[in-house]
Amino acid sequence: MTANRPARNQVRGAHMVSSGYISAWADDKNVIAVLDLEKGIGYHKSYKKATVVNYVYEPALLSYDLEGRYARIESAGIPAIRKMREGLELTVGERTRLVEFLEMHRYRGRYSDRAEVRVPAVAVMTDGSANDVELRLGDMMLLTQNQEPGPRLTDLGLDQLDWTVWEVDDIPTGDGAVMLWGSSSETGANSVSVVTFPLSPTQLLLIGDELPNGVPFRTRLAMNCQRWIVGKTGSLNLEQAAVIAARRAT
Repeated sequence: MTANRPARNQVRGAHMVSSGYISAWADDKNVIAVLDLEKGIGYHKSYKKATVVNYVYEPALLSYDLEGRYARIESAGIPAIRKMREGLELTVGERTRLVEFLEMHRYRGRYSDRAEVRVPAVAVMTDGSANDVELRLGDMMLLTQNQEPGPRLTDLGLDQLDWTVWEVDDIPTGDGAVMLWGSSSETGANSVSVVTFPLSPTQLLLIGDELPNGVPFRTRLAMNCQRWIVGKTGSLNLEQAAVIAARRAT
């Protein structure tokens, strides 16, 4: 691996779940309920300070502003989410920007429980010297971004499918909130038939087919979250964070 050491990123408190997105779950005091499945604790906190890990996307070695990239995707995608919450149709460009936001949310959600992981490596610098280094989460995300399993949302042609918003009853969200649901084809192969994403506690975006009745959506969403589950105050059992964490540790 050949690299330059990057300048220090100035973004100290990086959100692992976009604050502009989870603000829809906040009460009139900006407070949300949070389950931290890594630490096994549940609490109430301002959405502006929830799911924050200091310098989490700052690479130790590679020279790339990953947090800046995510900030640009959020700035483009959040207005489209707000527009859908208001019941307005999106333009083709807005759909494209929202799909990019969903892909970002899904990708970094896979790594949300690895913020403190360090991987030893040997780096060959541009001056020819070799150094022992510890790769941070930002390095690992950059190195593996083209090797992720499963389909990329940006390759599924989602902007050409039906987009509908279901009215729902107080659903949570989290780092695993983007969910792909499959169907079996005539050849027996599984394919993605619908993508779902909570827009707010009472609005669920469906891209593609409808979900069948009786799907345990809340359970599936909780299982899909790696670290963070977010809900309205009073809507989550805060003690469940310890239960889920213990179950996953066994």
